[in-house]
Amino acid sequence: MGGRVLQNRSQCRLWGVSFLCLVAVCSAASADLTLDLAYIGAPGNTADNTGFGAVSYPYYISTYEVTVAQYADFLNSVARSDPYGLYSSSMASDPLGASILRSGSDGSYAYTPVSGTEGQPVRWVSWYDGLRLCNWLNNGQGNSSTETGSYDMAEGAWALRSSTATWVLPTEDEWYKAAYYDPDTGTYYDYPNGTDDVPAEPTDGTTPRVFNFGDDPYWQGGVYFTSTGQTTGASPYGTYDQGGNVREWMETRSVQFPDHMIRGGAFTEPAMFLYSGTTQGTDPDTEGYIGFRLIHIIPEPSTVMLLILGGLACLLFKRR
Repeated sequence: MGGRVLQNRSQCRLWGVSFLCLVAVCSAASADLTLDLAYIGAPGNTADNTGFGAVSYPYYISTYEVTVAQYADFLNSVARSDPYGLYSSSMASDPLGASILRSGSDGSYAYTPVSGTEGQPVRWVSWYDGLRLCNWLNNGQGNSSTETGSYDMAEGAWALRSSTATWVLPTEDEWYKAAYYDPDTGTYYDYPNGTDDVPAEPTDGTTPRVFNFGDDPYWQGGVYFTSTGQTTGASPYGTYDQGGNVREWMETRSVQFPDHMIRGGAFTEPAMFLYSGTTQGTDPDTEGYIGFRLIHIIPEPSTVMLLILGGLACLLFKRR
């Protein structure tokens, strides 16, 4: 059994690398914003005793939360005018420190990350902001539409993932599996770093920390939010900061509609908010210390083969 498991996992990794290479080739001409992705395999796993985590298909999830710099790139592409409120003035006036500054006037707005915050998670973003970012990525970036693609924004809080979506917010099951499931053992952990042990709160502002959570002390120089690569608490799949830093939006609606689910806890919250059994929901318009990470959907193998064959056909045509 062990040999077969290792073989299957190797095949999954090979498929993941192949697919990433294909995406890079297809999008290299127009892509500006790039995300580190973790491959989530073991399709068809069962849920744990919370009822969460079962996902029938492989997919990719952002290794890290979407950063300030990445969101500023998005704003500079689509929000020279900002009719959908993708920029929040709190990004500049946050009492815990500004993250993105806006200059210019309507029609010529420009957005600049505050020095030192570029790798921190974006915050002061709503659920709708996350859907519009997904649409833009789905449509090829640049000056692409933010209103249709992965989601039809005309549907408001009822917006659902389209059948042709490639970039999406995670469902609660997708997020939960990436955070707590171990494909090697087929089991779930209580915390998103491959352990059932309650994480200890940081005791000083300089020692590398597993998660950014709890009370003082904060990070180096009193910084509240840790940047990409500053925490060590990786999930079994290799994702970071699914516990602490900022809470993260889910695509999934709460039973208390129009609320949508958020998970992961934030930089000031205790360990119970990092725990797998803790769920929260809030209104999709909410802006605060909530960010997001994204899912990239893997096309069916037949679709991938069509893309490959199409690329080969283009090469042959050029040679002629």
